[in-house]
Amino acid sequence: MNAFNSLFRWILVLEVLMMPVLCQGEESVITVCQEEDNDLRVDCLLEPRPNYHTDYEFSMSKGQKEIIINTNISGIMPEPKFRHNTFVTELEPFGFRLTIMSFTITENTTFICKVTKIQKTLFVELDSIEPCSAISVFLLGYPWLNLLVPLCIIQLWETF
Repeated sequence: MNAFNSLFRWILVLEVLMMPVLCQGEESVITVCQEEDNDLRVDCLLEPRPNYHTDYEFSMSKGQKEIIINTNISGIMPEPKFRHNTFVTELEPFGFRLTIMSFTITENTTFICKVTKIQKTLFVELDSIEPCSAISVFLLGYPWLNLLVPLCIIQLWETF
């Protein structure tokens, strides 16, 4: 019985850690979380169209006003307050991560991500931003690792 309780605890821990990854759907193409150092992270997992130069644009909307945060599209300038405190990194196998340094939202905000003319949005309520979880962010970047979770559970089951 003790082994069964231990197995159950491990499965529960794995499921809690995996919840942001396992619950991905169409609406989680964009994720927003707050890092420990108070940076705001926006992950945009849109796959670019083939045979196109990969343009990206991150913006946010508060009410009716859309504010450009960061972009690599020539001729479009980000809002002045975001020019020196944001950076974008490319994710593997596809997607982009926007980091806004020392930034928290002060009201309900819609985040907008555009990659090669494909656009997705995510509405974030003021009090609903989750802290960034290292394991879920790692697994978001490498979705094939999700396939290993059942193998880990089977391995644990067989050891007891």
